[in-house]
This record gives sequence, C-alpha cells and structure tokens, in this order.
Amino acid sequence: MKLCVVTPYFETNEDWIRQAHASVRGQTIEAHHILVCDGSRPAQLADFRGTHIVLQRNYKDYGNTPRLIGCYQAMAMEADAIAFLDSDNWYYPEHLAGLLKCAVDNKLDAVSSARMLHRLDGSVMRKCPTVDGRAYIDTSCLLVMKPAFRHMIAWTLLPQDVAAVMDQIVWKHMLEGGARLGFLDQPTVAYRTRHAIHYEQAGEPVPPEAVKRSDMHGERYH
Repeated sequence: MKLCVVTPYFETNEDWIRQAHASVRGQTIEAHHILVCDGSRPAQLADFRGTHIVLQRNYKDYGNTPRLIGCYQAMAMEADAIAFLDSDNWYYPEHLAGLLKCAVDNKLDAVSSARMLHRLDGSVMRKCPTVDGRAYIDTSCLLVMKPAFRHMIAWTLLPQDVAAVMDQIVWKHMLEGGARLGFLDQPTVAYRTRHAIHYEQAGEPVPPEAVKRSDMHGERYH
C-alpha cells in the first residue's frame, strides 16, 4: 500500500521542517513525503527524500491550495492513502501505522487521531483536550483513503474568510458526502502550540509570543 504525506510550508523555521521530515522518515511504515513550498524561499534540506514542489506565489489561504496540489501529486503517484502534516508539527513513530490499521480494520474512508500539545521549544505539555474527532479535528492528524480522494477538492472550495478552518470543513464535507469516518484516540501527533489558551488550560505561564484568541485567525497554518 502506497502512502503519501503532504506538508505545505511558508517561511517556516527550517529546523522545524527538518524535524517534520525526519518524523515521516522515522515512521514504522514507509511513506513518501511531499513538501509544497507556498511561494517563500524553498527550504534547504540536504537529506530530504521525497518530492519537493516549489510554487511561484503565495496563495494566502493558510496552506489549503498547496495541500490540494500535494494531493494531486500523491494521486499521480498512485497513492492508496494521503496523510497531512503541518510544517511546525511532527509525528510520533507509530502514527501512520496506527491510522492505517484503524482505517483498514474498520473499513473507513478517513480517520483522524488525537494529538499531543508541545511547547514552542518542542517539550511535551499534555494531551490536547479539544481534538476529539467530532467537534474538532486537526489537519496533521488526518489520513484519507483512496475512495475519499474525490473529497479533497474541498480544501479550496470556500472563500478566504473560512480558509483558516478548512480542516473542519473538509471533515464535514466528507461526512456529508457519505464517507465513513473514524477517530483514533491516540495522541500520536506532536502539535507545537502557539495558542495562549493551551498554556492557560495547562496552568502554565503564557509565552510572550503566544497567540491570543482575538489574534488566532489563520495561525494554524504558520
């Protein structure tokens, strides 16, 4: 079974991109990594193994157009499943194997996992209390099987004012389109959080660079 992972990025810290890529290469099952540069300076990754697509402009939709372009690349490579990973996050080693097993065993068209919150320095904080596969999912936690690839057009169906929450809309679009969806309650994605609310909920000091609720629009891409 061929599995591809799509990662869009725009001006992301290259060390973070390296960590994301290393986590794809370190999975317990093989996956082909598709990086999509969203119009910024291309990352210089000497040990990169995969496909690196460099777009000549920034689409300014929080990575949604680059995600769809990455999906097209995966389809052209005859992928059986597509997963997503934002460039500031990374996978735990068993992430893809767990999602794929869950999807195959339960005959699902797409499955999403829980996530673990990490501080900006990469240290672990706590399991995220928000991502539950019902009220909320996260792009980096999502794996889509081939029968649901047709739904991936939803990444770019709606206007700019909802672009920052397209992962929720894509999930709903699949559900309303009859896709069989599931949730794996295992926090196998490391989410590097900038959100002040996560530090407040954990009873920790809020970093000065954290994003407040009023400033959160679009922050989930960068």
